[in-house]
Amino acid sequence: MTDVGPDPRRRNVTMRDIAEQLGVSIKTVSNVVNERPNVGPRTRERVQQTIRELNYRPQVGAQQMRTGTSGLITLAIPSLAGTYFSELAQAFADEAQRRRRSIMLHSTAAGREEEHSVLAGFTRVLGDGVVFNPLQIGEDVLAQLGRTIQPTVFIGEHVEEHALPAGSDYVRTDNRRAAQEATVHLLGLGRSRIAYLGMLGTAEARQAHSTSRLRRDGVRRALAEAGAPAPVVQDVSTWSPEGGLSAVRTLMEEHPEVDGIVCGNDDLARGVLLGLRMLGIDVPGRVAVIGYDDIHESSLTTPPLATVDPDRRALAATVLDLLIERIGGYDGPPRVIEAPFRLVVRGSARQPRSRQEAGGPRR
Repeated sequence: MTDVGPDPRRRNVTMRDIAEQLGVSIKTVSNVVNERPNVGPRTRERVQQTIRELNYRPQVGAQQMRTGTSGLITLAIPSLAGTYFSELAQAFADEAQRRRRSIMLHSTAAGREEEHSVLAGFTRVLGDGVVFNPLQIGEDVLAQLGRTIQPTVFIGEHVEEHALPAGSDYVRTDNRRAAQEATVHLLGLGRSRIAYLGMLGTAEARQAHSTSRLRRDGVRRALAEAGAPAPVVQDVSTWSPEGGLSAVRTLMEEHPEVDGIVCGNDDLARGVLLGLRMLGIDVPGRVAVIGYDDIHESSLTTPPLATVDPDRRALAATVLDLLIERIGGYDGPPRVIEAPFRLVVRGSARQPRSRQEAGGPRR
């Protein structure tokens, strides 16, 4: 049998393989791979065709040694299972692609130690920078950090704005104000006994900047400013449809006078809508419901769910712009930027068209 030499398809194809096959320089191939302009159109087309034929993929390690960057950004989030975080990850992936970057997903669901590993740069530095949504580490940890190992942009609520470590920025959504606006909308519908369904009993939920507390406080503020009774605060076991289903049964049994519910998130609200339907309570006639997150399923519930849209795409775009500036060498003081949100009014929180639609006399 004649030895015909190694088949490039059976190993990692390099730029040298492409250059030798075409009789051009490695620099020419590199210019095409990195989309530099100084290559003629016919040569560029030949190189691109050979890249496709040989299934060439740039090696991240080699690229990092050559350019100082890998084009990879780590997105560290508390879960890859929840609806909101899966849609958030997709928004980051889409925005990163527009910037010719790639996202590596890292779940910190394993707990506090996993979040500490993100701050410590993992067991080794991954990618060029990190987008990090801390959940379980104490808020004092970030204040004591001094400087992040890598360029970092924090998202989420468990961050003290005045104590951000050097090398980082923070993009936040005003959860308190968003929940306040949702509550004002319910008051505008004539609802007079409003509940907040979404308080968790976990340690992280007891932190001053936890999502569940901030959203609850927004409901409280709206009612206090309107001179309305303080909200009924309903605890939940989990921020899931199952948690919402169980909690709304307890809520309506103990507080049948409730006529408006602000939910901690849309997954809870989906369970609430199901639970109210099972109890024979009309939505929005008898009880109006508003969620938070505007996940895809929110427009598909019965009735369609009114919710707060935190604008994941605007959030992702702002975060990546800041992070890429830091990767590029910006080392100024931490920046704090507020991402936009809007109230999306759908059928679960609209004014009934007639007295009959209001569900008749209240229990």
